[in-house]
Amino acid sequence: MAQRVNESIEVGAPLEDVFAYWSNFENFPKFMQNIEEVRMTGEDMSHWKVKGPLGKSVEFEARTTEMDQNRGIGWNTVEGEVMTAGEVKFEELLPDRTRVEVTMNYSDPPGGKVGEVAAELLADPEKRLREDLESFEKIVERGELGGSGSQTASR
Repeated sequence: MAQRVNESIEVGAPLEDVFAYWSNFENFPKFMQNIEEVRMTGEDMSHWKVKGPLGKSVEFEARTTEMDQNRGIGWNTVEGEVMTAGEVKFEELLPDRTRVEVTMNYSDPPGGKVGEVAAELLADPEKRLREDLESFEKIVERGELGGSGSQTASR
């Protein structure tokens, strides 16, 4: 069964710094627990290796469909074992405070109905996305974005 997950968080950093960090997909394994590796393979193409059901890694190719600080980042899978699409939007709340909103759309997981049941038993996508955003918040709090933003953050 296809699934849509949406979560957001506010962090104490300027929009420019937050966007710069997110637009480098190779940063994702630093704060997203299921992502093992992301490699850029072209101007708007990337190769992803993620932890799948039952400890099996799955790989896919994704196309970046949007990359604009004011509109966000969009993507969709073009080939691979996982079909996903989504977007992350950034909203400047104050000069040193940004809201990050992530929407993920997952198609049926590999393995058909059996894979779907295993995925539901072993993974809670809403909880995982929330934890990933909280990990990102910790990166901001530690001042690791590489920008000039403040180091305080809260939801």
